[in-house]
Amino acid sequence: MKLSRTDKGGEILRAQDHGTVWEVVYRDGRGRANSVYFDHRCFAQFYEGVVGGSFYEGYQFGRGAQYVSKQLAGLRIVVDGEPFNQVVRLEEDG
Repeated sequence: MKLSRTDKGGEILRAQDHGTVWEVVYRDGRGRANSVYFDHRCFAQFYEGVVGGSFYEGYQFGRGAQYVSKQLAGLRIVVDGEPFNQVVRLEEDG
């Protein structure tokens, strides 16, 4: 079965800090919840590229984890690759 673009990404529901990794939970085109995982450094780079602000200023050593999550909620992403070797990017308009 060939996956459509919406099967490989969707709308970000939340981002959650799990200590050594961040989990980004998104809803795919079929309404299912899926997750993609980042280590802190890669997540910080993704966040700063998407939001445009400093991850560490928003995160505040853990006190701002909910703030970081809210900044990403509602954005649409595309997830390419297999687990442990995934590339995540914003979905392009049009």
